[in-house]
Amino acid sequence: MVQGYFGELVLVTFDWVPELPRGFVRDIRVRWALEEAGLLYRVESVPFRDRSAEHFLHQPFGQVPWLSDGDLSIFESGAILLYLVERSEALMSADPRQRAAVLEWLFAALTQLKWQACHGPCCDFQAIVK
Repeated sequence: MVQGYFGELVLVTFDWVPELPRGFVRDIRVRWALEEAGLLYRVESVPFRDRSAEHFLHQPFGQVPWLSDGDLSIFESGAILLYLVERSEALMSADPRQRAAVLEWLFAALTQLKWQACHGPCCDFQAIVK
């Protein structure tokens, strides 16, 4: 049985990704956290093309990923990660100092590190946009 607070955990991602954003789709962050936490889940895919009205109910920008926990649906990888870290001591300790460190690095990874990876001095932006 897949374990969630409200039902089974289902990670939803695209069935196909165009060449340019491959490797940058953020469901890998969620998959990694689910695995590290030892939470049982399953993966479903939605069409990259022909996104349905239901897709926009779960993700108002028409993107992925989103995580369903029973009838609860959470979009944005950072929000999903925060939801998951609060469920597992494997991801976040009960110790306040360690919790603060986890939150610092979570937000750094979502903001600073992503930006540096794409726009920092080592990045060949022209190669990305070709």
